[in-house]
Amino acid sequence: MDDVREQTGTPEQQSAPEQKGTSEQEKSAPEQKSTSGQAPVGGELGQSPLVNADIAQDFARAAGWVVNRIRTDRSSFVETFIKKPLRGFYESYQNDPWLRAATSTKMSAVINLFFVFYQAYNAYRRSSLWFGALSVYYAWLTFMRVNIVTYMQTMAADGREELRRYRQCGVWLLMLTTVVMVLGVVSNRLGYRPSYATHMLVVVALFAVYNVTFAIINLHKWRKLEDPLISASKALSLSCALVSVYSLQTAAIGRFASTSNAGIIHFLTYATPIVIFLIIASISLFIILRVNWVLKAIGSDD
Repeated sequence: MDDVREQTGTPEQQSAPEQKGTSEQEKSAPEQKSTSGQAPVGGELGQSPLVNADIAQDFARAAGWVVNRIRTDRSSFVETFIKKPLRGFYESYQNDPWLRAATSTKMSAVINLFFVFYQAYNAYRRSSLWFGALSVYYAWLTFMRVNIVTYMQTMAADGREELRRYRQCGVWLLMLTTVVMVLGVVSNRLGYRPSYATHMLVVVALFAVYNVTFAIINLHKWRKLEDPLISASKALSLSCALVSVYSLQTAAIGRFASTSNAGIIHFLTYATPIVIFLIIASISLFIILRVNWVLKAIGSDD
């Protein structure tokens, strides 16, 4: 009996190892928890270096695809919206004289519009009626050119309407040129000479040279075309060039006049506007009479 007790021990002795084992497990649990809480070798996101390398390669491939796509789209965009329309316009420009006339008229209208704003600014800043009159004159010329170009682009084959617009151009040229020339002569008669700064003289000279060159080119280039709208464009170009020359003369006299050449200045002050008025008035009357005769010949009511 005693031997059995020695081998088996008391119940307290038998439970002691089990308690010891349990305490050892409880002690090792925090260590395992702390070990599991540490970040893995791959980084805070739980990714290994191999996974990060794969992501970098995928990103590089995606970026390369985007760059190639942009290059392809840019090439197609340039070809579709820039090169192709320009080639089509150039081919049409070479083969269509009316398109060339409309394009040159548009360009001249845009340049005239810039000069309109420039003269309007000078009229406001210097309180000058002369600059205001020039601004209104060139503004109305620009309006008539836009009117001609607008009708050219409609492609309406109405000869009567073209003749009416041609006659309207002659009427307005006669009226506007009369007002400008009379204003210039009266101003000189009253002793008023507009003052021009150096930059103003340069701008007026460049504008006059451009208008004269443009008028000569148009008269030579479109001399064989008998279209009323192109004839109206030529008349507008010539009138604008002549008035620009008179404006340049007024600017030069206002800037460089002296008492030593008073006789020449007095002669030019009256001779130039009279000659210009006679030329433009002759052109305007010729346009009006010719259109009236043609309309009467074709049996129009106008």
